[in-house]
Amino acid sequence: MNAREIADVIERAMTSKDLEALSAVWADDIVFHSPVTPVAFRGKLALAELMTHVLAGFETWERTFVIADEQKAVFGAKGRIGGRDVELAELIRLNAEGRVSEISITGRPLAGVAAIAAVAAPHLAARRSRIRGWIAGFMSRGLPGGLALGDRLITRLAR
Repeated sequence: MNAREIADVIERAMTSKDLEALSAVWADDIVFHSPVTPVAFRGKLALAELMTHVLAGFETWERTFVIADEQKAVFGAKGRIGGRDVELAELIRLNAEGRVSEISITGRPLAGVAAIAAVAAPHLAARRSRIRGWIAGFMSRGLPGGLALGDRLITRLAR
């Protein structure tokens, strides 16, 4: 498959919340650059664990555009996660075997991106200990609302 065909598989998997179909296009050594953290997720198992929670958290997800050649694709998506709207731009790169070897995602607004963290971080941290999960939940839960309030206040102040 080329990158456009892979982007179409990703679209179907995201809209149907099908982790198996999604992970089927990933290389075993995939590197995922999240819009939430500067630390990359490395490997198919680590990304599958993350995406289990992200997929469960998305209330809606819709691809808005795609641009592709044989080895890479860029596509946009909009959705709702944790009660917040988010717009995402995703770059995928394929390896020589036609599997996704790298994904880089960026997003806006910050409140929407923070909602991704609020949905996934507590679950990922809890795999190490319940207290880590609680701390991650406590720290991330208020971020989306705080950032949304900041967006409104900064916009008013700047006008």
